[in-house]
Amino acid sequence: MVNFMTDTISRKEKISYGLGDMASHIGLDNVIIFLTFYYTDVVGLPAAFVGTMFLLARTADAIIDPAMGYIADRTRTRWGKFRPWLLWMAFPFGLGAVLMFTTPDLSMNGKIIYAWVTYLVMSLIYTAINIPYCSVGGVITLNQKERMGCLSWRFFLNGLATLIISSSILPLTDWLGNGDRASGFQLTMIIMGGAATLMFLFCFSSIKERVVSVKQNESLKKDLRDIIKNDQWLLMISITFLNVFPAFIRGGVTIYYATYVMKASVGFITFFMALGVACNMLGSVLAKPLTDRFDKLALFRIINIILGFLSLALWFIDPQSLTPLMALFIVINVLHLIQSGPILWAMMSDVDDYGDWKFGKRLTGISFAGNLFMLKMGLAVAGAIVAWILAFTGYIANEPQQNSQTIQGIIMMFSLLPMVSYFISAYLVRYFKLNNAFLEKIKADLAKRELEKGRG
Repeated sequence: MVNFMTDTISRKEKISYGLGDMASHIGLDNVIIFLTFYYTDVVGLPAAFVGTMFLLARTADAIIDPAMGYIADRTRTRWGKFRPWLLWMAFPFGLGAVLMFTTPDLSMNGKIIYAWVTYLVMSLIYTAINIPYCSVGGVITLNQKERMGCLSWRFFLNGLATLIISSSILPLTDWLGNGDRASGFQLTMIIMGGAATLMFLFCFSSIKERVVSVKQNESLKKDLRDIIKNDQWLLMISITFLNVFPAFIRGGVTIYYATYVMKASVGFITFFMALGVACNMLGSVLAKPLTDRFDKLALFRIINIILGFLSLALWFIDPQSLTPLMALFIVINVLHLIQSGPILWAMMSDVDDYGDWKFGKRLTGISFAGNLFMLKMGLAVAGAIVAWILAFTGYIANEPQQNSQTIQGIIMMFSLLPMVSYFISAYLVRYFKLNNAFLEKIKADLAKRELEKGRG
């Protein structure tokens, strides 16, 4: 039920669209990379509590995602359905990021309550801006190559955000805080939150919604029943969880791996994390030329299999043997972003097109809400596992020499747990049928439907 458009998307609009995800990642990457460390080693919260908080708060937030998708699908403004949310939530997003990394002078119970409230509120703000943002990717165009071009810019720029975060946060907190990391984190996030707000506003002002669906009056319950009929959507959300989990668990444990397993300096830790992100950015750039040449589903499956074996190899590598370790780390990060970045998110949009083609109803907001729900569950489960394993193995914050069980637990999270996720994902994608040939048929059928509707 769309107005079929084949517009060529300008480079400016593609970059503007990518800036929205760059802004999102200023908040998300700080959570993935630093928030566990901030809570345990700066605020002083117990690791077991942090794991439980992550799981419960993220699960509660994720449950709200379908409601946000329902609201976004029914938003009607002169700016479109999804774009206005970038305008409305830009300032709350920046403020929430600052408050989440602020440590008030409270008792331990007070700090625990403050962490609960600020983390949950920021999660809700992220939902209110990110579901509409992700949905925009499905309505900018139906042209597969232009859509992949938008996604390539998106993941290059979110990689740039991650590179900035991973390479600058620790040095900035030390410099701005003058030795007081609590103050340093707060001042750093004032800068980062302000930048994110401006990026969202620029994204809002520079992109267009071209795929227009008819107004829907059905209830949320009806939309959920309809989306569940889409077998490819059900498979897609499972694949989404399996592909974000390795990044989240490895991202959350990297600072512990570099600090306590590799025994690296702050300077090397910053370099190590920045290197991984730079490799991610390379992967996002390689995605489009590879998908122009090869079917993206076949490419997705092969890369997952390779990543599974490379992650297994990390278990056997001596962390002090820098050359093989760094080589594996580089290749894993390049390959991971090829398949979990532009390809994965293009598959999400393909599922939305498939639902419109098969059932005559485009549920973009609900569809992407389901994927964001699974993304958040991946973040929740990965964050909880990191904190719980640290607590279970006897981790002691800021203790240079951790016990052997903690070291083995950190290495396992860095290698074996991502391996399992990659292999299961490679298996499941065999049942995903939206390959390039099928998608061309869907696009042609949707175009024919629009022509017939226009003549009627």
